[in-house]
Amino acid sequence: MSLNNEGINVKKLDICGKVCPMTFIYTKLALEEMDSNEILEVLLDFPAAIENVPDSCKRQDLAEVVEIKEIEGNKKTWLLILRKI
Repeated sequence: MSLNNEGINVKKLDICGKVCPMTFIYTKLALEEMDSNEILEVLLDFPAAIENVPDSCKRQDLAEVVEIKEIEGNKKTWLLILRKI
């Protein structure tokens, strides 16, 4: 884990190559190890996960979406930034 500009812990999770529902399961496991207000940056490349992971996090009161960034490259990849609730 590292610190961001605001001094909040940031954990990084690379789940490229994983598909739903595993994308949410890996994200949930990472969030369960974190404290409230910490940030989880999830790198993923499964298009359906961009909607499914945030929806599941919200439904289970695990995290809120801070930002979703599309990363340019050979394959579509996204960085999903979540704040642990």
